[in-house]
Amino acid sequence: MIAELFSLSINPKGLLLLHRPGMEDVADVRLRRAFPWSMPDQFISVRSADGKELLLIEDSSRLPDETKQLIDQYLRQNSFIPRISRINSVNLRFGYQQWDVLTDRGEAQFRVQEREDIRFLPDGRFTLRDADGNIYEMPPLNEMDAHSRKAVEALV
Repeated sequence: MIAELFSLSINPKGLLLLHRPGMEDVADVRLRRAFPWSMPDQFISVRSADGKELLLIEDSSRLPDETKQLIDQYLRQNSFIPRISRINSVNLRFGYQQWDVLTDRGEAQFRVQEREDIRFLPDGRFTLRDADGNIYEMPPLNEMDAHSRKAVEALV
């Protein structure tokens, strides 16, 4: 079983620690999702602080509850993807879009350079990449209020 291959814990310094039988423990490992939008619980890479992949978790749902909870907590705390809950306005200006939104992390204003920076996901959600490379998540249009839908329908 996969649980016998590794375990994770938090060390006294608050860093994530990887334990593997017969190998030296690795402190300050990082977790990265290979497919954060389409398969968030599958193919999670465990990497050293310098970025070298040490382990690939094919399906975190098959791990013991304690390990899965630790992985979920780490990813929540270390992934910055604000979720848009309301669109106040989207203004077109000289070839770019200026967005004013409310997210789960507060109000935000950002610029979207290209139409290709708005991506439709298979489950109906959208991702938006702003001019600085930050990613925002937007729910399916049918889950948004009428004002938000109207502000964005022409763009998507």
